[in-house]
Amino acid sequence: MTALRDQLIDLLPRVYHQRDTEPGQGGVLEALLQILGEQGDLVAADLEQLYDDAFIETCADWVVPYLGDLLGVRLLHPLGPGAGRQRALVANTLDHRRRKGTLAALEDLAFQVTGWPTAAVEYFQRLGTTQHLAHRRPGNLRTPDLRRAADLELVGGPFSVAARTAEARLVPAGLHNLPTIGLHVWRLAPQTVLRATARPVTDPPDGRYLVDPVGLAAPLFNAPPPQPSITTLAREFEVPAPLRTRALYDELEGLRAATGDVPRWFGAEPVIEVYADTGGGLEAVPVAALTAADLGDPPAATSTGWPRPAAPLTVAVDPVRGRLAFRDGLVPTAVEVTATVASPGRVGAGSYVRDTVLPTAPDGSAPWFRAVGAAAAPVPGAVCATIAEAVADWQAEPAGTIGVIALLDSRTYVEDLAVTVPAGSELTIAALAWSQAETANALTVLQLTDAVPAGRRPHLRGSITVTGTAPTGDELPGELAVDGLLLEGSVTVAAGDLGRLALRHTTLVPGTGSLTVDAPAATDDDNGHLVIELTRAISGPVAVPHRGPELDLATSIVDGVGGPAVDAPRAPALLDQVTVVGALTVEQLSASDCVLAGQVTVERHQAGCLRFSYLSEGAVAPRRFRCQPDLALTGVTDAATAAAVRARLTPAFSSTTYGDPAYGRLDDRSDPALLTGASNGAAMGAFAELQEPQRLANLAAVLDEHLRLGLEAGVVRET
Repeated sequence: MTALRDQLIDLLPRVYHQRDTEPGQGGVLEALLQILGEQGDLVAADLEQLYDDAFIETCADWVVPYLGDLLGVRLLHPLGPGAGRQRALVANTLDHRRRKGTLAALEDLAFQVTGWPTAAVEYFQRLGTTQHLAHRRPGNLRTPDLRRAADLELVGGPFSVAARTAEARLVPAGLHNLPTIGLHVWRLAPQTVLRATARPVTDPPDGRYLVDPVGLAAPLFNAPPPQPSITTLAREFEVPAPLRTRALYDELEGLRAATGDVPRWFGAEPVIEVYADTGGGLEAVPVAALTAADLGDPPAATSTGWPRPAAPLTVAVDPVRGRLAFRDGLVPTAVEVTATVASPGRVGAGSYVRDTVLPTAPDGSAPWFRAVGAAAAPVPGAVCATIAEAVADWQAEPAGTIGVIALLDSRTYVEDLAVTVPAGSELTIAALAWSQAETANALTVLQLTDAVPAGRRPHLRGSITVTGTAPTGDELPGELAVDGLLLEGSVTVAAGDLGRLALRHTTLVPGTGSLTVDAPAATDDDNGHLVIELTRAISGPVAVPHRGPELDLATSIVDGVGGPAVDAPRAPALLDQVTVVGALTVEQLSASDCVLAGQVTVERHQAGCLRFSYLSEGAVAPRRFRCQPDLALTGVTDAATAAAVRARLTPAFSSTTYGDPAYGRLDDRSDPALLTGASNGAAMGAFAELQEPQRLANLAAVLDEHLRLGLEAGVVRET
């Protein structure tokens, strides 16, 4: 039924409508009005869209370039979500031009076209020159005040208050010069994890904890609020920079002294929140009982453990090392922390907003559902205390059940899971959120939407063993999906007949875990239908020793941690935007936009193809298209020159240690052929979707028309 059809019927005299509904008439008039109404609604919708297209906020995507052309806005490279947007640039063009040349406009412009938080600095204002008495600059101190330790930590950065002598190098190598403006950008994306379980240093605990649930020394970052307006400059607490111990300490001391200063780090949303159970349940540690300190290890000869705070303080936090230390004599039974970490992009387990693939029953009904976690308490009739309990409930259901186990918090679950997936069944274990539906049916309590809110990153400290049972008729083998989990253990596919194992937005911690498919004991339990999917995942070594399973990897990192990364000599593999650190051995390979930083051995060369990828020297692989260093070696016959080309094109990673913020990312020191060698013109590997070269090109395209005459701007990468 259409809205216009109903209006036309209401306009007709009632007698015609009554005659049309009489037996034998067949509703011919109503059918005619239905056709007219459908076409009229299309015209009305088109008129509404034409009106919306007159405004940049509501116009269709295809109209944006035309509105931009009216304002003379340059076209930008199209980028992915979270990056620069042509619509935002067009919408703010007049504001940018009114404020042309001001630092605030340059900061906002850089953020609009790159998606990176930016701080702009006029470096000619920071030159240590002799000041005229008529133009005094009290903040521009030629000699820094050595008593202001917090300011000394900022020397060399965008928020420094120290003056420097002039240098003649061009930007960005040389910043302190008369025509120079520096655009400092923060490329790592902050991810706030809500109430994650802190890892005790000792067993039993002695009051010392690591914020990271895996026990890694991961630095903490700031989760900046939105910048107030285009008229203000970015400040340190408004960018996603690593937290500084001194800055947090000074603010906490000031809050205790009631100086009246407006809190920057511990305001309405503190950068760090600690919850401790000292006998009365988990309760938040008040800000007045919190301090920041350097919790470095003392010399071994005098080692007495980390420094501890004194009463009345409760806990000290080291944001640089990601450590917590409670005062002597206070040992909580459980500790949870809300803090922010950072990563290059949406790869691996993270608290970012993600798209989750949720299963549906064949008849379209809601799937079987169980909730696990402290936040699951309000969910009626569908709550389990542990993941294993929820798995046991699902396995008690008849074969063919489609189920979802939702982990609703970021806590650590210390348990091993043994999952048996019957033929025709499908189970998804995912980090999700829920909302109370207006029904008593527990199956519909979960908010079954694609977008999962940020903040949740549950941690499973244990192994998963999954077994698929063979179909008895024309059923399809069962499937298991794990979505959004941080797994500190191994995932093993036991001998059987599993149809699919999918790890999405999941981290199988390199160094402590691996993904293995057990060898079959008989011909009917070889997992011959198995497809292993890794999508936006980080994994340790993957081992498939026998024929049958297939590998399908996309936007992921596989780290062999010094050994083979993928050992599947009898399995075909499909890789798309994957970084492999270690040897890769497969039967058949098709790869695109990958970095294969290890020996590559492919058994079948007649099938498959590698395109826009890096392969190390000596790779045994099928045909290649625009791969490095092969492309750079075209026409090179001299052995010494070829060796130099290979050395130049060897990938350099910002870090190959899991837990570092920039883990698995191609470093800026890598050759431009690698940083722009993917099929989309971006860096090869798992972070190709970031499209950093296009972001920088967009910024360069719009900077000239917004800079004052004679000035030169350069981009400085802070993270």
